[in-house]
Amino acid sequence: MKNTLYTATVRLPDGTRKWVRAKTKEELEQKKAELLVQIGAGLDVLDDSTFGQFAAIWLNTYKRPYLREKSLQAIENALNNHILPYLDAVPLKKVTPIQVQLIMATLSGKSKSLNNQVIQTLRNVFDAAVDNNLLLKSPVPNSLRVGGIPAKEKTALTPEQSQRLLDAVNGTRAYLFCLIALQTGMRRGEICGIMWSDIDFQNRIIHVRHNAILKDGITTVSENLKTACAERDLPIPDLLYSALREVYRSTKSVYVVPGTKGAPMTKSSFKRMMDIIDSRTATSADELGTTVRNTKIVRTLDFPVTAHQLRHTYITRLLESGLDIKEIQYLAGHSTVDMTLRVYTHYQKESRQAETAKRVKAAFGTDVTEVQQRQKA
Repeated sequence: MKNTLYTATVRLPDGTRKWVRAKTKEELEQKKAELLVQIGAGLDVLDDSTFGQFAAIWLNTYKRPYLREKSLQAIENALNNHILPYLDAVPLKKVTPIQVQLIMATLSGKSKSLNNQVIQTLRNVFDAAVDNNLLLKSPVPNSLRVGGIPAKEKTALTPEQSQRLLDAVNGTRAYLFCLIALQTGMRRGEICGIMWSDIDFQNRIIHVRHNAILKDGITTVSENLKTACAERDLPIPDLLYSALREVYRSTKSVYVVPGTKGAPMTKSSFKRMMDIIDSRTATSADELGTTVRNTKIVRTLDFPVTAHQLRHTYITRLLESGLDIKEIQYLAGHSTVDMTLRVYTHYQKESRQAETAKRVKAAFGTDVTEVQQRQKA
């Protein structure tokens, strides 16, 4: 015996009718009541878009025309790899809070930044659906806590480590990049986008006016900086000034730190440049001072180096010099002083820890490690 379906129609504001079906009279009345509430709230009850369909419209309408490529890539990664595999074909109106919670549960072992990107993307998509009268309420709970593994705190290089790095890469194309990063704090894209026309040798100033978006193929260099505050004028210290003058006399490229054949660096050419540093970095104490196979390259570095770490080091040196926090914000190109204060807080924490350790040693007159060595002996 076939199950009986109870049906009814509800008249919409434009005069058309929408069919409602249910297995019981009680369920039918409940669905009719819910539909009338949605109509009264101005929802487009005839829209049957899936989450994937609406997310594509949202991305192309709300984000793509306004965001830089790197920001778009982060959103696309969140959608394509962590959200759409679960919600692509699900009707937008039927996504539930538990489905959102399950998506976030799959990311518990991932980075906190990825967790933040996924939850923010979900919130933005559903908020746009609410704004467009496709939903009454977002299924993303306001109380949802974002998990994930926090990123390791960035550690600035010491002055001694900075010098060792420059000594290690001296004579290679990585030298000028590292020197610029350490003595101006410019971002990777800003350094790769510097043109000789941006350098005022007479007044010893770098005018930060260009930014490079590094790609696998052709890199785009434009005046579209990361933020309005990224446009700034940076003083050139003596060592950097001499290095720039020397390169300027022999270069044929319009770029200060070019890639192949004088063109802007691509993502792959930048990686090859950073490999110069990696090849001189020991992965263990035993490797330190050894020679890389079939080369004359010596592993002299016992600390990791990233482009952003060099920028962090520059900001730390400014803090140590006693510059005003607003001055540092300008030189770093931070859009808000809060970003500068985060570096300052980390710097203060490290300074306090070092000072505390020094006082403890002074109080007891003996290094802890010294006591441990005696106990072992």
